[in-house]
Amino acid sequence: MNTVLSAAEHGRIMAGLWTPPEAASVAEQAKRFRSTRPFPHLVLDNLFDPACLSVILRESPDIPHEVWNPHYTRLQSKRVVNSLEHMPPALLAYFETLHSATFVSFLETLTGLSGLQPDLTLYGGGLHEARHDGHFEIHVDFQKHPVTRLRNALVVITYLNEGWQAGDGGELELWDAFACRSEVQVAPLFGRTLIMEQSEIALHGYPRPLVTGSRRALITYFYKYDLQVFERQFENTHYLRRPGLPADRRLQMVLRDYLPKSAVSALRRLRSNIVYRRQK
Repeated sequence: MNTVLSAAEHGRIMAGLWTPPEAASVAEQAKRFRSTRPFPHLVLDNLFDPACLSVILRESPDIPHEVWNPHYTRLQSKRVVNSLEHMPPALLAYFETLHSATFVSFLETLTGLSGLQPDLTLYGGGLHEARHDGHFEIHVDFQKHPVTRLRNALVVITYLNEGWQAGDGGELELWDAFACRSEVQVAPLFGRTLIMEQSEIALHGYPRPLVTGSRRALITYFYKYDLQVFERQFENTHYLRRPGLPADRRLQMVLRDYLPKSAVSALRRLRSNIVYRRQK
C-alpha cells in the first residue's frame, strides 16, 4: 500500500485538493449554516477539487479486502477503512488536509464552533462503503470519543459516487427530532460535502436500502472540550424508534438496550465477519 503515488504526486494532491475560500464567501456560508433546519448543517458542492477526489476513487479498489472493517447488522450495512497506515496515498492526503490547522480554522469560522480538534485516529470516520442493499438506520452519532472523552461537535462528509441518479438510493435523511420526520434529503453526489453539527437531536441516516451500485463517503469528526454536558453524553450510536420501523430492526434495538455492551459488540463482530467472508 501507499506506493501508487510518488511523494511529489502526493504533495500535489495535498496542495490542490482544497483552496481556502474568500472571507466574504465563508461569512455568507456561516449564515446559511446556522439558519438551516432541522439542525445546523451546510451542503457544498465542489469544496474539494474533483480531479483529486477522482484519484481517491480510482485507488480505492486497491485496498485489500482484509483491511476493511465490516459493519453488517440489521441496523447498518457497510464496510469501513479508518486506519491511516493502510490507506492509499490520495485517500491519506484527503484526511491529512482535513486535519490541517488551516482547514480546522475554516471550519471554526464557518460554524462558529471554537476550539475544534481533529481526531488523528479517525474513530468512526474514514472511507465508508455501502454496497447493494446497504443502509444505515436513522440515528444520532456517538456523542463523545471513547479515549479522549471530548465531545463530538462536527462531522464533515464528502461523497464519491460518480453517476449517481435519483432512484439509486443512499440519500442521507436529516430528521426533525421533535416532529419525528425526515425534513431534508441530501443526495450523495460525487464531490458533494455535508458539514453537520453534532448534538443529541442531530438525527440522520439512509434507512432505505441501496438499489444499485456502491455508496462511498469520506467521514471526518471534529471534537470540543465540553465539561458541562460531559456526563450526559453517550459513546455509542443511538437509534431512533421511528414510525414504520421494520420489525427486525426494532428487535435489534431492543437487544442493544438489554444486553451488556460487550455482548452486543461481540455479536455485531461475529455477524459482520460471517457476512463479509461470504462477499469475498
